[in-house]
Amino acid sequence: MAHSSTNGSQVSCAESFNSYKNEFYDMNHKYRGKAIIFNHDRFDIDIPPRAGSLKDCDNLEECLTALGFSVDIFHNFKYTDIMKQIEQTAEMNHSKNDCLLIMVLSHGESGLLYARDTHYRAENLWSPFTDAKCPTLAGKPKLFMFQACQGDKYDDGITLKRETETDGWYEPHKNPVHPDFLLVLSTVPGYFAWRNRDRGSWFIQALYEELTYTGEDPIDILTLLTYVCQKVALNFQSETSNDVTNYKKQVPCISSMLTRRLVLAKKPNGKSSSMDSFLNSFKNCSFNFE
Repeated sequence: MAHSSTNGSQVSCAESFNSYKNEFYDMNHKYRGKAIIFNHDRFDIDIPPRAGSLKDCDNLEECLTALGFSVDIFHNFKYTDIMKQIEQTAEMNHSKNDCLLIMVLSHGESGLLYARDTHYRAENLWSPFTDAKCPTLAGKPKLFMFQACQGDKYDDGITLKRETETDGWYEPHKNPVHPDFLLVLSTVPGYFAWRNRDRGSWFIQALYEELTYTGEDPIDILTLLTYVCQKVALNFQSETSNDVTNYKKQVPCISSMLTRRLVLAKKPNGKSSSMDSFLNSFKNCSFNFE
């Protein structure tokens, strides 16, 4: 049996099955890859500083280094400097790397992020890493995570009755049309993202805990991020002296174009890792705002 497409080409069930059997991304390259963090806690424009962001940086550097990433943190870059670093990274040879991770910690609006001197579209960060522009990352996971507000709405939350069920879906503002990208927003577009001055942002706190845990009991990234969403949604609530901002909630937003399962197991001795530890784990089983 075969399935026809609109242009007349056919894909057999056998071909589809063989493709499906390639279930996991290859994370056995010599190096894990680059993790680049653009942190912004001070600005030259009329927006407030972001107390607590350095705590996020420390947590991210700790857990990402433990997972084998080569971590570079750039503080309070102007937009031109951000794009220069992005372009340099896209021109690198990533042949020996598993993947790429780019994170931005800043203020934001719907579809926009703030550099030290201006705002810019988030898509400017991932467009240089398409297969055509960065061939040494072709077929490899490219992860982009943004800790930033996506609007000026507050999430009031809702108390569900025991028998209440909800159905629905959310379509992100814009998705890249290329495979192997993963975009993670700290909050749903249109809403504030919350941050504690001492402990850092809700999203990064939850992400840090899950990335640290996954080194001991590796799981695929989408499952991990589901746990992150659960922690942010259920374990956090704003406490302020202002009735408008008090008792507010938040939930991250994930947009995945990944074509395989991605597992960030720790690399033994900082070198290549194997999926064996992940597969064997199954054998033993019978507040501030941005």
